[in-house]
Amino acid sequence: MIKLDTLLEDCDTSTHEGIDEACRKISIKEKEIDSRLEDILSQQCQLEAKMRNIGMALTSLSLVADKSRNLSMMIDHTSQLAENVSAKVRRLDEARGRVSECQQRVHDLIDLQLCSQGVITAIKEEDFEKGAVHVNRFLSMDKNLLQKTADDVSGSITSVSKAVSTLEQAATQIRQVVNQKFDEAVKKDDLASVERFFKIFPLLGMHDEGLEKFMNYICTKLQAKAQKELRSSMDIAKAEKRATVAYSDTLTVLLENIARVVEVNQAIIENCYGAGRLVQVVAILQRECDDEVVKLVLEFNKNRQTGRRVAQINDYIKNSGNPAAMGHYRKASGGGSVDKLNAKDIDALIGEITIIHSRAELYIKFIKRRCLTDLDKSTLETEAKDAKLKQLDDLIKKSRLSTQMQEVLGTYLLFERYFMEESVLKAIALDNLEAGQQCSSMLDDVFFIIRKCIRRSNGTQSLDGVCAVINNAASCLEQDFMNALKSPLKAGYPTGYMDLAQSALQSSIQQGRLQTSDVDQARSKFITALNNADMSTEFIETLRSMMSEEIKMNFPAMTVREKEKLDSCLSGLKSVGDSLKALVDFGLQQLRTSAIKPRLHPWVDQFISHNHNLTEEELATYEAGETFIQYLIVQIDGLFTLFKSALTPRNFDALVSIVTTEITARLERAIKKSTFNRLGGLVLDQEARALASFLTGATSWSVRDKLAKLLQMATILNLESVSELPEYWDSSSATWRLTPNEVRTILALRIDFKMEDIKRLKL
Repeated sequence: MIKLDTLLEDCDTSTHEGIDEACRKISIKEKEIDSRLEDILSQQCQLEAKMRNIGMALTSLSLVADKSRNLSMMIDHTSQLAENVSAKVRRLDEARGRVSECQQRVHDLIDLQLCSQGVITAIKEEDFEKGAVHVNRFLSMDKNLLQKTADDVSGSITSVSKAVSTLEQAATQIRQVVNQKFDEAVKKDDLASVERFFKIFPLLGMHDEGLEKFMNYICTKLQAKAQKELRSSMDIAKAEKRATVAYSDTLTVLLENIARVVEVNQAIIENCYGAGRLVQVVAILQRECDDEVVKLVLEFNKNRQTGRRVAQINDYIKNSGNPAAMGHYRKASGGGSVDKLNAKDIDALIGEITIIHSRAELYIKFIKRRCLTDLDKSTLETEAKDAKLKQLDDLIKKSRLSTQMQEVLGTYLLFERYFMEESVLKAIALDNLEAGQQCSSMLDDVFFIIRKCIRRSNGTQSLDGVCAVINNAASCLEQDFMNALKSPLKAGYPTGYMDLAQSALQSSIQQGRLQTSDVDQARSKFITALNNADMSTEFIETLRSMMSEEIKMNFPAMTVREKEKLDSCLSGLKSVGDSLKALVDFGLQQLRTSAIKPRLHPWVDQFISHNHNLTEEELATYEAGETFIQYLIVQIDGLFTLFKSALTPRNFDALVSIVTTEITARLERAIKKSTFNRLGGLVLDQEARALASFLTGATSWSVRDKLAKLLQMATILNLESVSELPEYWDSSSATWRLTPNEVRTILALRIDFKMEDIKRLKL
């Protein structure tokens, strides 16, 4: 509660007014207190009901407390019973374990005697499988446990020791015999016997030795088969006209044979030796694979003369003095011509290298997939599996197969880049424009070559190779192709006026008797380059999206980092597209400067020569003849007609946009230099609308926004009085282009409007 002194501290009680104010505040405070008391009293019934409920709940809580105590006592009693039962169960389990151990000891003793007797019989009968089973059972026994059992059982020490000694000697003897028999089977090339003894090795605890011997035998067979395949594949290739891919076919057969060995023997190895040993098998096979691949690649490089061609390209790059444009022909520093390699000669070679690398990549993926499946089936611990995986990765990365394929890939990238750039330069050099076409042959040829090279790189099964080729393609387009387009565009559109259609028609009629002039050729080259640049923006976007889909389908298991790398390379093609768009804009500006402005300005400037302060008779005479707008539209339509068939649709629409911008800007300046009366403003409004209708219909693009300011000027000059302006003026509208000062300036062009009325306008 607020104290009375605090309430009255602002009141001066020495005066009547202060006393009245204090009384008023006290009265207000009393009313507030009375109101709060009434609110509190109104809740009395509810509070009493809650108190009754609390009293009833207290009675229930007493019952709950009693039941909780009883429940706690029952739980304590139950826990004691459970503890007693679990102690008995533990004693029973311990007893059961001891009984099982005792049974195992007894079984081991019985089996020991049986194995000791059986192994001797098996050796005499040369039943090595049965003898190996007895030895395997003996090896699975715990010798310390056997000795302990013999010590516990009186009279068993001598028999147990004798049986153990017998089995140890038998195991050594069987191992020697199996080794000898396996070697004899290998010499005789008896596959059935080789497989028979191969299955015995794990029973004798000779897992590693068995795998080593069997895989060495397989490698010997693979080696002989590989040499035979190399010789026969060349003969078959010549007969079937596959000489250009003979070495890739041979490598395919070699890798398929090794993969078939893994596929066929994996089940046998898992059954006999257990899962998780395929990495060891692959390590043995990989040694043979590496040897054969090295031989094959050496033979390939020798017969395909890759070393000479690589040196030839490198020397050419060095002598050209410009590695980024290695296709350009230049003289060597010694004065002689550079020995230039024909790109067509290495096209088939590039295809064969692509197949070679793709087969190796597919083989590596197959081996990895098989080894992962084998490890998943094994009972190895997680750490052991990780160690096996690391061993596999190191094995593949450090194998000579991988190093050879890296060298092959490097050779491929050099050849592919040379082929791409030389072919693009040749397409540019052989550029030809057929009659009736807007784009030249260079456009289709260049993008066909680029698409072919990227697709071929996709066949290498190497994402790094694909990214490198995409980067080379972007560089080639950015330099050679763009330079070919820039050259005529930078030269500009030759001054003067040209009827493109008529010029082409005359050239075809004359049939070479009279050559077209250099100016006409320059104009044709300019228009063709502009069209090529425009269509290239569409081609490169299609190429980028198409290649992105194909590459992602070919590499479905890309990591996040690989996807980012691919997207980064593809963005290089996008940047080339942006550069081509900028080049199109540059060419259009050149066309605007040379061909548009010199023609449009004289046409539009005739507006000033016409009288815009018309009488009724002058208006009738003006409309009876050729009006300014009719003349202007005819001239512009003639200009559009000439360029419409020569330019691509986008370029033509851009040309219409440029013409619209130039006409409106020039006409706005001409209007500001003239004066108008009511009839002159009416004619201007009609002419502006006719011009807007014509230009809007000439293009598929929207040019209304470029004409907005001109139409608004015509509307203002067509007003009957200054007072009508507020009906049209809307300064808040985004479509209104005129500022208040410009509106007043335009109104002042009407000779029948008073300046006082114009100044009084509130804009």
